[in-house]
Amino acid sequence: MAKNQVVAIDIGSAAAKIVHIEKIAGALHLINAGVISFTDPDNPQHTSEDVRKLWNQLGIKRTFFNKHKIEVGIAIPRGFVSTKRLPNLPPATTDAQLPTIVEMAAETELPFQAEESVFTYHDVQRTPESLSVELVSTRRDTVTRYMGFLNETGVTPSAVIPSMLAIATIARNALSNSTARTVIVDIGAERSDFCLMQGDTLEFSRGFSVSGNQLTRTLMTETELDAETAEQEKQHIPAHKAPTRTWTRRFIGELERSIIAAEREINDDEPEAIAEIWLCGGGARVPELAETCQEQLQIPTRLWNPLDAGTLDTSNAPTQILETYGDALAVPLGVGLHLLEVEEPVSLLPTEVSVKRVESTRKHQQLITAGIAGFVLLVLVLCGVTWSRSQKSKETLLDNQIVTFGNLQVNANKQLALELILADKLTHQISPMDILHALSSLFKDRTKVAWKTFEVNNLDDLEKTRISFSLQANSHDSINSMDGVLNSSKLFSNVEIGEVTATGDERRPTFEVKINCRLSREATQMFAQTRYPKPVFETKMIEEEEVDLPPPSINIENLEGISIENLKDMSIENLKDMSKEENEKSKQKN
Repeated sequence: MAKNQVVAIDIGSAAAKIVHIEKIAGALHLINAGVISFTDPDNPQHTSEDVRKLWNQLGIKRTFFNKHKIEVGIAIPRGFVSTKRLPNLPPATTDAQLPTIVEMAAETELPFQAEESVFTYHDVQRTPESLSVELVSTRRDTVTRYMGFLNETGVTPSAVIPSMLAIATIARNALSNSTARTVIVDIGAERSDFCLMQGDTLEFSRGFSVSGNQLTRTLMTETELDAETAEQEKQHIPAHKAPTRTWTRRFIGELERSIIAAEREINDDEPEAIAEIWLCGGGARVPELAETCQEQLQIPTRLWNPLDAGTLDTSNAPTQILETYGDALAVPLGVGLHLLEVEEPVSLLPTEVSVKRVESTRKHQQLITAGIAGFVLLVLVLCGVTWSRSQKSKETLLDNQIVTFGNLQVNANKQLALELILADKLTHQISPMDILHALSSLFKDRTKVAWKTFEVNNLDDLEKTRISFSLQANSHDSINSMDGVLNSSKLFSNVEIGEVTATGDERRPTFEVKINCRLSREATQMFAQTRYPKPVFETKMIEEEEVDLPPPSINIENLEGISIENLKDMSIENLKDMSKEENEKSKQKN
């Protein structure tokens, strides 16, 4: 059972109360609360519609995913519940055997037929010599009727909690530090619940019919008022004054009988005195009721608001509802706390309904799991399809790029081949004559050095080119000079001079030597520059003589009769001719 959110419902005779409680990190929070008065209390269908209306007003959302995560508990009045302690059960009974033993013992102890009843047990008291439990039972049709009030909401309750256990649960925190006996009376519209607490333990409970509606009927009988007026008047007439006094006597009489019945059932030789009486519920609002009870019973009596116990955080709940109805919410609040805090709640939910709900929860969880698994699978499939399409798109793009690059490579290879052919055509090809010409330029004096042999290998590959030649010299100095000239030349590299041999007579010996060398990296460029020297253009600066030409002179007088437009149309030649004529005329006059 998920115990994080609970909706607790208390359906009375005149109104329904619903509280929504959430447990977060061990703290209890009252999310919302509401009360609705029945439009027609005697019509179950109208009651069901009013409960649905209140449910919707509180905005409780039960979706497919949280349908079984919100527990719904409903209270059943103490007057419809029977309790009886089953003593003398076999003490050796194990926890697993206990439900069967209780079921066998209950058949003779139930106040009605077993097939017509719903029962459970709690308050297991075990000693080495004895074992006893408290049997809690009610009629099956009563539970069915209260569950039917939720038909309009479409909700099946997960627990049916007796009202006295709900009251004991909400009061337990307020009495946790007390060992005294306290009486709590919840005065409802049609019934009142009496609970005797020993510290925080419920010792005795009973229900009686002296309630708020009985006070209304008493006022209607004694004052001849209509129901609506009597309902209003009972909120103003003090408990010790007529006609409310008649009802107050009956109420106090029921309190006395309940206290006597509790002492008799507890069977205590020296019963502990009751320390205090707490009154709650709508009927407890009768003016001066607590003071009158205290005066008549000689027991301290006060009005009790279950919210004052501090068990719940009410900061988020509607303040107006809590201020107006807080003292009447003991039962629904107790139902919610009972489901959230008690490890094994005492529930009168029929077994078949519980089994059906468990099965529904299991199927619901399976559906959710299957839905999530299907969704995840769908997402994976979609992701796979998307990834596959993406990969195919990438493959297609890569194929297109490969084809494009292939075409570019083919074109580039063709272009490169053409450029290489062109470069090869434009590149100077060294010939043996270039080498001989270079050597001849280096050694112009044939009287000192003469060539005998000349050999060139691999001239097409500069890295592999080998040059060998034999020389005759008239002295060792000439050979050494030749070696220096070759080494200092930028055309040759790796010059190797072989063994020098002498020939001829002693007076005029001749020295022969073989030389091996290679061409340098700059040889090709140097040979090309030697073979194809750059042309040199000689430019001469022609000095222009300065000619002093006098500006043309024009006699203005001769221009008479010539308009500006005609002057614009006249050419420079015409103006020059006119200027010459004027100059000649001037010379003749002189």
